[in-house]
Amino acid sequence: MRDTDMSTNTAAVAQGPAGSPADPLDDENDLIRRAQTGDAAAFGRLYDRYVHSIYRYTYSKTTSRSLAEDLTSETFLRAFRAIARPRAKLNFAAWLVTIARNVVIDHHRSGWNRLAVVTDEVDPRADEAIGPEQAALASVGTAALRAAVARLPDDQRECLALRFFAGLSINETAAAMARTDGAIKQLQFRAMNRLRRIVTAG
Repeated sequence: MRDTDMSTNTAAVAQGPAGSPADPLDDENDLIRRAQTGDAAAFGRLYDRYVHSIYRYTYSKTTSRSLAEDLTSETFLRAFRAIARPRAKLNFAAWLVTIARNVVIDHHRSGWNRLAVVTDEVDPRADEAIGPEQAALASVGTAALRAAVARLPDDQRECLALRFFAGLSINETAAAMARTDGAIKQLQFRAMNRLRRIVTAG
């Protein structure tokens, strides 16, 4: 499911909001059901909705646009192959991010490249709608932010990547990390407080 124009589309992602605007005529659950029966067009609509947010997530884990594109394409390829498998009601966004996380882990284990959490080319202001926490990130210089985030514990770093780069909701992040909504709220709160302390002390 590689998008031949992804290099153009994803280049704009760093300046635009995560995810494509949902078409109100499409009910997501219906698209999922159709995709599970092999409807490639329905899967294509899901792809259009989530390609930007998945790209932002993979890009937050690497320093290369082209690599992020490859990891994003691999994520959707695996999703397309797996979506027909029987499962309970599917939280598509969380399921897709889980696949993306596994793709990134597989890449990391292959030794192709060291993972990075934030890169100089990611504009934190792109997701201002997420809330005041994002504004706090935007107030920090990118180099300082990258160094500070790298010092966070793994779970806090992952929480911020899912919330601010993949653009997942609290509920979707909870599903992706196999935690409760309350646990994610606490994790995000601790991560932001620790991030501020690191930046201030630095």
